Amino acid sequence: MLKDYKESKPTIETDRVVLKPMVVEHATDLKEWLGLDEIYTYWGRKATSGEKNPEAMFKKRNTTLDFRWSVILKENNKVIGELQVLDIVNCRMGDIAYRFNPQYWNQGIATESLLAVINFIFTKTEMKRLNANADVRNVASNRVLEKCGFEIRLRYRIWIRTIVKSFP
Repeated sequence: MLKDYKESKPTIETDRVVLKPMVVEHATDLKEWLGLDEIYTYWGRKATSGEKNPEAMFKKRNTTLDFRWSVILKENNKVIGELQVLDIVNCRMGDIAYRFNPQYWNQGIATESLLAVINFIFTKTEMKRLNANADVRNVASNRVLEKCGFEIRLRYRIWIRTIVKSFP
């Protein structure tokens, strides 16, 4: 049940990465890439001062139902990404968000990480739906979502709203 994870967030492991609840000790690795403007090309903004100084992200403890994982590459034990399930409504649906160090783009790591999170959400919690937003120009991110089973439901001029109803 989702409420079982309110205080203690799970660790998820795949072949190449470990997704661990984000903690202040991850700030050093995050600082290496989280403030890079190229990550925010399709976000319509540049990196914020908080993203350039990620220590500030850890000032308050996460005791919500939201999940925020650091994606840690096993081969070098570095935080190379962030993956979140947030804005959970009535323990039934939530939004997916992710960002990765550009050095690790186009290697299948985002897909591998997201598939593991989707599997966790749909097998270990009562959630039934995940939403994701991606800029239509961000071909790589849209491809990740497609590989993970997301379907386009609404298309705006710039944003695509996609939904997964259940994990196969």
